[in-house]
Amino acid sequence: MAIIKKAKNINIQVANNYTSISKVSNEESGEVIIEATKNKLELSSQKRAILQGFGKDSEKEAADKKILIDKGVVKKGYWIKENGKTIIINRNGNRGYDWVSADSPSEQTMRQNGMSSYDIVNVNLTKSYTETYLKAELKTTLLSFSDIEDGFGENGRKLANHFFVGNGSPFAFIEGSNPSNEIKDSSRFKETFLEGLKSELKNRYLEKKYINESAAKIYQFSTNLPYYSPLEGMNPWVNEVATFVGGIQGCSASYKLYQYEISKEIEIEIDKVTFLDTFGAGWEDGGSGGVIKQWIPGLVAMFCLQHFKNVTDKSKYQPFTILIDIAL
Repeated sequence: MAIIKKAKNINIQVANNYTSISKVSNEESGEVIIEATKNKLELSSQKRAILQGFGKDSEKEAADKKILIDKGVVKKGYWIKENGKTIIINRNGNRGYDWVSADSPSEQTMRQNGMSSYDIVNVNLTKSYTETYLKAELKTTLLSFSDIEDGFGENGRKLANHFFVGNGSPFAFIEGSNPSNEIKDSSRFKETFLEGLKSELKNRYLEKKYINESAAKIYQFSTNLPYYSPLEGMNPWVNEVATFVGGIQGCSASYKLYQYEISKEIEIEIDKVTFLDTFGAGWEDGGSGGVIKQWIPGLVAMFCLQHFKNVTDKSKYQPFTILIDIAL
Protein backbone atom coordinates (compact mmCIF):
# COMPACT_ATOMS: atom_id res chain seq x y z
CA MET A 1 0.00 0.00 0.00
CA ALA A 2 1.33 3.46 -0.78
CA ILE A 3 0.37 7.07 -0.14
CA ILE A 4 1.31 9.39 -2.96
CA LYS A 5 0.97 13.16 -2.59
CA LYS A 6 1.39 15.46 -5.55
CA ALA A 7 0.74 19.17 -5.34
CA LYS A 8 2.15 22.53 -6.32
CA ASN A 9 2.28 23.55 -2.65
CA ILE A 10 1.68 21.56 0.53
CA ASN A 11 1.30 23.44 3.81
CA ILE A 12 1.06 21.41 7.04
CA GLN A 13 0.38 23.25 10.28
CA VAL A 14 0.26 21.35 13.60
CA ALA A 15 -0.73 22.97 16.91
CA ASN A 16 1.17 20.52 19.16
CA ASN A 17 3.02 17.40 17.95
CA TYR A 18 3.65 16.03 14.47
CA THR A 19 4.97 12.46 14.28
CA SER A 20 6.01 10.63 11.14
CA ILE A 21 7.07 6.95 11.42
CA SER A 22 8.24 4.96 8.43
CA LYS A 23 10.72 2.28 7.44
CA VAL A 24 12.27 4.58 4.86
CA SER A 25 11.52 8.27 4.41
CA ASN A 26 12.87 10.03 1.34
CA GLU A 27 12.46 13.73 0.70
CA GLU A 28 13.96 15.61 -2.23
CA SER A 29 13.86 19.34 -2.70
CA GLY A 30 15.83 22.13 -4.27
CA GLU A 31 16.18 23.59 -0.79
CA VAL A 32 15.20 22.27 2.65
CA ILE A 33 14.94 24.49 5.71
CA ILE A 34 14.41 22.97 9.15
CA GLU A 35 14.01 25.56 11.88
CA ALA A 36 13.15 25.37 15.56
CA THR A 37 11.78 28.79 16.48
CA LYS A 38 11.62 28.38 20.27
CA ASN A 39 13.23 25.27 21.72
CA LYS A 40 16.02 22.96 20.61
CA LEU A 41 16.09 20.96 17.38
CA GLU A 42 16.89 17.25 17.79
CA LEU A 43 18.17 14.95 15.06
CA SER A 44 18.82 11.45 16.42
CA SER A 45 19.70 8.09 14.90
CA GLN A 46 20.24 4.58 16.27
CA LYS A 47 23.19 4.28 13.89
CA ARG A 48 25.18 7.00 12.13
CA ALA A 49 23.91 10.48 11.37
CA ILE A 50 25.42 11.73 8.11
CA LEU A 51 25.28 15.35 7.06
CA GLN A 52 27.20 16.00 3.86
CA GLY A 53 27.25 18.60 1.14
CA PHE A 54 28.26 17.83 -2.44
CA GLY A 55 28.47 21.36 -3.82
CA LYS A 56 31.63 22.84 -5.35
CA ASP A 57 32.33 24.84 -2.17
CA SER A 58 31.93 21.90 0.20
CA GLU A 59 35.63 21.04 0.48
CA LYS A 60 37.49 24.35 0.51
CA GLU A 61 41.10 24.08 1.54
CA ALA A 62 42.22 25.89 4.65
CA ALA A 63 43.95 29.21 3.93
CA ASP A 64 47.76 29.04 3.98
CA LYS A 65 48.36 31.84 6.45
CA LYS A 66 51.73 33.55 6.74
CA ILE A 67 53.22 33.98 10.19
CA LEU A 68 55.75 36.64 11.17
CA ILE A 69 58.80 34.81 12.52
CA ASP A 70 61.51 37.49 12.43
CA LYS A 71 62.02 41.20 11.90
CA GLY A 72 65.00 43.50 12.14
CA VAL A 73 67.39 45.81 10.33
CA VAL A 74 70.21 45.01 7.92
CA LYS A 75 72.75 47.44 6.55
CA LYS A 76 75.42 48.08 3.98
CA GLY A 77 78.36 50.36 4.63
CA TYR A 78 79.84 51.80 7.79
CA TRP A 79 79.20 54.99 9.73
CA ILE A 80 79.77 56.33 13.22
CA LYS A 81 78.19 58.94 15.48
CA GLU A 82 80.51 61.70 16.62
CA ASN A 83 79.57 64.97 18.35
CA GLY A 84 76.12 65.10 16.78
CA LYS A 85 77.44 64.09 13.36
CA THR A 86 76.93 60.93 11.35
CA ILE A 87 80.25 60.23 9.66
CA ILE A 88 80.61 57.69 6.86
CA ILE A 89 83.76 55.59 7.11
CA ASN A 90 85.24 52.55 5.40
CA ARG A 91 85.45 49.06 6.89
CA ASN A 92 88.79 49.94 8.49
CA GLY A 93 87.27 52.90 10.31
CA ASN A 94 88.91 55.54 8.11
CA ARG A 95 87.06 58.51 6.63
CA GLY A 96 87.62 59.88 3.13
CA TYR A 97 89.06 63.25 2.20
CA ASP A 98 85.55 64.55 1.56
CA TRP A 99 85.17 64.48 5.37
CA VAL A 100 88.17 66.77 5.89
CA SER A 101 87.70 70.55 6.09
CA ALA A 102 89.72 73.70 6.78
CA ASP A 103 92.99 71.93 5.90
CA SER A 104 94.26 74.33 3.17
CA PRO A 105 96.14 71.68 1.14
CA SER A 106 99.38 72.76 -0.53
CA GLU A 107 100.00 72.42 -4.25
CA GLN A 108 102.34 69.52 -3.51
CA THR A 109 99.61 67.73 -1.52
CA MET A 110 97.08 68.31 -4.30
CA ARG A 111 99.52 66.93 -6.86
CA GLN A 112 100.28 63.90 -4.67
CA ASN A 113 96.57 63.15 -4.56
CA GLY A 114 96.13 63.03 -8.31
CA MET A 115 95.39 66.61 -9.32
CA SER A 116 96.98 67.83 -12.54
CA SER A 117 98.70 71.17 -13.05
CA TYR A 118 95.54 72.43 -14.74
CA ASP A 119 93.42 71.31 -11.78
CA ILE A 120 95.72 73.13 -9.36
CA VAL A 121 95.61 76.33 -11.42
CA ASN A 122 91.81 76.05 -11.51
CA VAL A 123 91.61 75.61 -7.74
CA ASN A 124 94.00 78.50 -7.10
CA LEU A 125 91.97 80.76 -9.37
CA THR A 126 88.66 79.73 -7.79
CA LYS A 127 89.85 80.18 -4.21
CA SER A 128 90.94 83.73 -5.06
CA TYR A 129 87.28 84.69 -5.38
CA THR A 130 85.40 85.97 -2.35
CA GLU A 131 83.36 83.71 -0.10
CA THR A 132 80.23 85.56 -1.15
CA TYR A 133 80.90 84.80 -4.80
CA LEU A 134 81.67 81.11 -4.18
CA LYS A 135 78.59 80.67 -1.98
CA ALA A 136 76.41 82.25 -4.66
CA GLU A 137 77.90 79.97 -7.33
CA LEU A 138 77.25 76.83 -5.29
CA LYS A 139 73.75 77.86 -4.26
CA THR A 140 72.83 78.84 -7.82
CA THR A 141 73.98 75.44 -9.06
CA LEU A 142 71.92 73.56 -6.47
CA LEU A 143 68.89 75.77 -7.13
CA SER A 144 69.12 75.19 -10.88
CA PHE A 145 68.88 71.42 -10.43
CA SER A 146 65.99 71.59 -7.96
CA ASP A 147 62.44 70.58 -8.86
CA ILE A 148 59.15 72.23 -7.97
CA GLU A 149 57.63 69.32 -6.00
CA ASP A 150 58.94 70.52 -2.63
CA GLY A 151 58.78 74.18 -3.63
CA PHE A 152 60.80 75.53 -6.53
CA GLY A 153 64.47 75.53 -5.57
CA GLU A 154 63.61 74.68 -1.96
CA ASN A 155 65.72 71.54 -1.62
CA GLY A 156 68.77 73.11 -3.25
CA ARG A 157 68.44 76.21 -1.07
CA LYS A 158 68.16 74.17 2.14
CA LEU A 159 71.08 71.97 1.19
CA ALA A 160 73.34 74.93 0.42
CA ASN A 161 72.43 76.73 3.64
CA HIS A 162 73.07 73.57 5.64
CA PHE A 163 76.55 73.35 4.13
CA PHE A 164 77.17 77.00 5.00
CA VAL A 165 76.07 76.92 8.66
CA GLY A 166 74.96 73.38 9.59
CA ASN A 167 78.13 72.53 11.55
CA GLY A 168 78.27 69.08 9.97
CA SER A 169 75.00 67.74 11.41
CA PRO A 170 73.02 65.27 9.25
CA PHE A 171 70.52 66.55 6.71
CA ALA A 172 67.42 64.42 6.04
CA PHE A 173 65.19 64.14 3.01
CA ILE A 174 62.14 62.69 4.72
CA GLU A 175 59.65 60.13 3.39
CA GLY A 176 57.61 61.69 0.60
CA SER A 177 60.16 64.35 -0.27
CA ASN A 178 61.08 64.66 -3.93
CA PRO A 179 64.54 63.01 -3.68
CA SER A 180 62.93 60.16 -1.71
CA ASN A 181 60.24 59.73 -4.36
CA GLU A 182 62.74 59.91 -7.22
CA ILE A 183 64.59 56.92 -5.80
CA LYS A 184 61.42 55.06 -4.80
CA ASP A 185 59.93 55.36 -8.29
CA SER A 186 63.09 54.42 -10.20
CA SER A 187 63.42 50.93 -11.68
CA ARG A 188 66.98 50.61 -10.40
CA PHE A 189 65.52 50.80 -6.88
CA LYS A 190 62.24 48.89 -7.30
CA GLU A 191 63.28 46.16 -9.70
CA THR A 192 67.01 45.80 -9.13
CA PHE A 193 67.90 46.81 -5.58
CA LEU A 194 64.72 45.90 -3.69
CA GLU A 195 64.14 42.54 -5.36
CA GLY A 196 67.84 41.70 -5.08
CA LEU A 197 67.85 42.46 -1.35
CA LYS A 198 64.73 40.35 -0.73
CA SER A 199 66.29 37.43 -2.57
CA GLU A 200 69.56 37.75 -0.67
CA LEU A 201 67.85 37.84 2.74
CA LYS A 202 65.63 34.87 1.87
CA ASN A 203 68.60 32.79 0.74
CA ARG A 204 70.54 33.73 3.86
CA TYR A 205 67.69 32.61 6.11
CA LEU A 206 67.27 29.32 4.25
CA GLU A 207 70.98 28.65 4.67
CA LYS A 208 71.61 29.98 8.18
CA LYS A 209 68.13 29.87 9.75
CA TYR A 210 68.68 33.49 10.78
CA ILE A 211 69.43 36.83 9.13
CA ASN A 212 71.12 38.77 11.92
CA GLU A 213 73.41 36.53 13.94
CA SER A 214 72.68 38.64 17.03
CA ALA A 215 71.63 42.15 18.01
CA ALA A 216 75.30 43.12 18.04
CA LYS A 217 76.11 41.45 14.70
CA ILE A 218 73.93 43.18 12.12
CA TYR A 219 74.10 41.54 8.71
CA GLN A 220 76.02 43.49 6.06
CA PHE A 221 74.26 42.66 2.82
CA SER A 222 76.02 42.54 -0.55
CA THR A 223 73.27 43.69 -2.92
CA ASN A 224 74.51 46.67 -4.94
CA LEU A 225 73.13 50.06 -3.94
CA PRO A 226 71.43 52.07 -6.69
CA TYR A 227 73.67 54.61 -8.39
CA TYR A 228 72.60 57.98 -9.80
CA SER A 229 75.36 59.64 -11.80
CA PRO A 230 75.95 63.39 -11.41
CA LEU A 231 75.73 63.48 -15.20
CA GLU A 232 72.02 62.62 -14.82
CA GLY A 233 71.37 66.05 -13.37
CA MET A 234 69.36 66.92 -16.48
CA ASN A 235 67.20 63.79 -16.25
CA PRO A 236 63.84 65.10 -14.92
CA TRP A 237 63.04 61.76 -13.27
CA VAL A 238 66.14 61.66 -11.04
CA ASN A 239 67.71 65.11 -11.33
CA GLU A 240 67.61 66.02 -7.62
CA VAL A 241 68.95 62.73 -6.31
CA ALA A 242 71.62 62.70 -9.04
CA THR A 243 72.75 66.23 -8.15
CA PHE A 244 72.40 66.11 -4.38
CA VAL A 245 73.45 62.50 -3.77
CA GLY A 246 74.84 60.56 -6.74
CA GLY A 247 76.77 57.54 -5.51
CA ILE A 248 75.03 56.26 -2.38
CA GLN A 249 77.54 55.12 0.27
CA GLY A 250 75.41 53.39 2.90
CA CYS A 251 72.02 51.88 3.59
CA SER A 252 69.91 50.52 6.41
CA ALA A 253 66.79 48.50 5.62
CA SER A 254 64.01 47.23 7.89
CA TYR A 255 62.73 43.77 7.01
CA LYS A 256 60.02 41.34 8.08
CA LEU A 257 60.36 37.60 7.51
CA TYR A 258 57.22 35.46 7.16
CA GLN A 259 56.71 31.71 6.86
CA TYR A 260 53.51 30.13 5.52
CA GLU A 261 51.90 27.60 7.87
CA ILE A 262 51.18 24.87 5.31
CA SER A 263 53.64 25.29 2.45
CA LYS A 264 56.47 26.49 4.74
CA GLU A 265 57.45 29.00 2.05
CA ILE A 266 59.54 32.00 3.16
CA GLU A 267 58.60 35.56 2.23
CA ILE A 268 60.60 38.74 2.87
CA GLU A 269 59.09 42.21 3.08
CA ILE A 270 61.11 45.43 3.21
CA ASP A 271 59.11 48.22 4.84
CA LYS A 272 61.66 51.03 5.19
CA VAL A 273 64.96 51.98 3.59
CA THR A 274 67.35 54.78 4.54
CA PHE A 275 70.20 55.69 2.22
CA LEU A 276 73.27 57.63 3.34
CA ASP A 277 75.72 59.70 1.34
CA THR A 278 78.37 62.32 2.08
CA PHE A 279 77.77 65.91 1.04
CA GLY A 280 81.36 67.06 0.89
CA ALA A 281 84.12 67.83 -1.59
CA GLY A 282 86.91 65.29 -2.07
CA TRP A 283 89.96 65.27 -4.29
CA GLU A 284 87.98 64.15 -7.34
CA ASP A 285 85.70 67.19 -7.02
CA GLY A 286 88.77 69.30 -7.67
CA GLY A 287 89.73 67.14 -10.66
CA SER A 288 91.87 64.40 -9.12
CA GLY A 289 92.53 61.28 -11.17
CA GLY A 290 91.27 62.77 -14.41
CA VAL A 291 87.68 62.68 -13.16
CA ILE A 292 85.68 65.32 -15.01
CA LYS A 293 83.55 66.30 -12.03
CA GLN A 294 85.37 69.64 -11.79
CA TRP A 295 83.50 70.64 -14.94
CA ILE A 296 80.19 70.38 -13.09
CA PRO A 297 79.36 73.95 -12.02
CA GLY A 298 79.77 74.66 -8.32
CA LEU A 299 81.93 71.68 -7.34
CA VAL A 300 85.28 73.49 -7.39
CA ALA A 301 83.63 76.39 -5.54
CA MET A 302 82.46 73.89 -2.93
CA PHE A 303 85.96 72.37 -2.76
CA CYS A 304 87.48 75.79 -2.08
CA LEU A 305 84.87 76.73 0.54
CA GLN A 306 85.34 73.45 2.42
CA HIS A 307 89.13 73.29 2.32
CA PHE A 308 90.34 76.91 2.13
CA LYS A 309 87.70 79.47 3.10
CA ASN A 310 87.10 78.25 6.65
CA VAL A 311 90.62 78.02 8.03
CA THR A 312 89.95 80.83 10.50
CA ASP A 313 86.39 79.67 11.27
CA LYS A 314 86.15 75.89 11.17
CA SER A 315 82.43 75.90 11.98
CA LYS A 316 81.66 76.92 8.40
CA TYR A 317 81.44 74.76 5.27
CA GLN A 318 81.60 71.43 7.04
CA PRO A 319 80.75 68.20 5.21
CA PHE A 320 77.74 66.24 6.43
CA THR A 321 75.72 63.11 5.78
CA ILE A 322 72.55 63.22 3.70
CA LEU A 323 69.87 60.77 4.85
CA ILE A 324 67.09 59.76 2.45
CA ASP A 325 64.16 57.94 4.05
CA ILE A 326 61.89 55.75 1.92
CA ALA A 327 58.72 54.11 3.28
CA LEU A 328 57.39 51.03 1.48
